[in-house]
Amino acid sequence: MFMKIFVSLIVLIAVGVGLGTQLPRELLIKVIIFRDFFDAALPILAFGALIKYLCTCCVKCGSCHQTQCEDKKST
Repeated sequence: MFMKIFVSLIVLIAVGVGLGTQLPRELLIKVIIFRDFFDAALPILAFGALIKYLCTCCVKCGSCHQTQCEDKKST
């Protein structure tokens, strides 16, 4: 349920920023600052997600110890 709300919020923000490009020049500067924030934040978030993906245990492949995977799932 949380993911549906989160995805809906992100879509609404994207549509809002897209429509924000129709603003006058004075207000458009705020949209540009908003874009610059994400230009800096997204690579850091992507790197963190990659590290998390590489460091988590894959239960489907069975290449790691089952007890460690079950301990991580319960926490």
